[in-house]
Amino acid sequence: MGSLYEWIKFLHVVAAITFMVSHGTSITISFRLKQEKDIIKIKTMLDLSGTMWVAMMLSLLVAAVAGIVLGFMLKWWSQWWIWVSIILLLVITIWMFQMGQSTYHQLRRTLGMPFQAGSKEMPAQEPAPVEESYALIAKTNPHLLLLVGYGGFVVIIWLMMFKPF
Repeated sequence: MGSLYEWIKFLHVVAAITFMVSHGTSITISFRLKQEKDIIKIKTMLDLSGTMWVAMMLSLLVAAVAGIVLGFMLKWWSQWWIWVSIILLLVITIWMFQMGQSTYHQLRRTLGMPFQAGSKEMPAQEPAPVEESYALIAKTNPHLLLLVGYGGFVVIIWLMMFKPF
């Protein structure tokens, strides 16, 4: 049947995979927005990206909690790799939230869609001139988002698997 450790490790891995799969929608959309000029399609893509928010955040939380539990079960807290992994996860998460607030949430605002300001859900406002939305899209850098998000997770996986220090 498997030990408790194996089940928690399984939960940790499944939650991490679920996070990456659910976040894949947003990653794909961040690249596609750079090419799109139809405002209706842009709004649809932003709505689609938002549909995965709960699954993404819940799976991230489950992966983090399971990882912390595993750290206690195997007494890893004296090893540097687990601390570097946690700090890296926090840095990536905070950076991604900042990028979302400064670009994609602002894009939703300029398009006249409901948006977030900090942790507060804001109602739709009068749309800004379409040029403002196009300027925000032009400022986005999906390659950097992919490098930080995916690349950071690759480093975390490497740390967990090889425990180099």
